[in-house]
Amino acid sequence: MKRTLSVLFSAAVALVSLLGTAAAEPGVSSGPDVQVGSPATPGREVSPLALSCPAGDLCVWPVSDGSRNRCSWTNSDNDWQVSPVTCSWSSSSPVMAVYNHGTSTSYSGVCLYPGANYSGVPGGAYLISQGDAYSGVPGVKIRSHRWVTGDSCF
Repeated sequence: MKRTLSVLFSAAVALVSLLGTAAAEPGVSSGPDVQVGSPATPGREVSPLALSCPAGDLCVWPVSDGSRNRCSWTNSDNDWQVSPVTCSWSSSSPVMAVYNHGTSTSYSGVCLYPGANYSGVPGGAYLISQGDAYSGVPGVKIRSHRWVTGDSCF
C-alpha cells in the first residue's frame, strides 16, 4: 500500500509539473530547480514560480503560488499542530508549495512526513534538497519535518 501511494504521488507530481510549467507567465523568475519525491521514488525537476522564504528556513504554503499563509521553521519540528511552532492550516489543508531555503552546510535537505514524530504513514516521506523549491505539488498533508545529512528520510 505504501509503495502504491508513493508511485501515485510521483505520477501526480510529474503530471502537475507538466501543467505548472505550461502555465508559467512570461517574464516571471523561475526560481531554483527542484526535486520532490520519496526516497524510493525520486521526483522530476521543474522550474516553479519564485517563492519567498527567509534564508535558513523551510517554508510551506497551502496555495501553489505561495501568496498567503506561509509557515516557516529554522529547526526540525515533530508536530506542526502543537507548540512551539504551530502551522494553523496543516491539519485541514495539504502543502501545495514548499521551499527548503536552508543554508547550513551540515544538512543536505529536509524530509517532510505525513505523520507526527517523523512518521511516514500513509504515504512515505518526501525529501526536499537544500535550495530546492516546488510549487503546484499535488497536495499532501504534512505534519512533521526534520533536517537530514544524507539522501534518505529513513
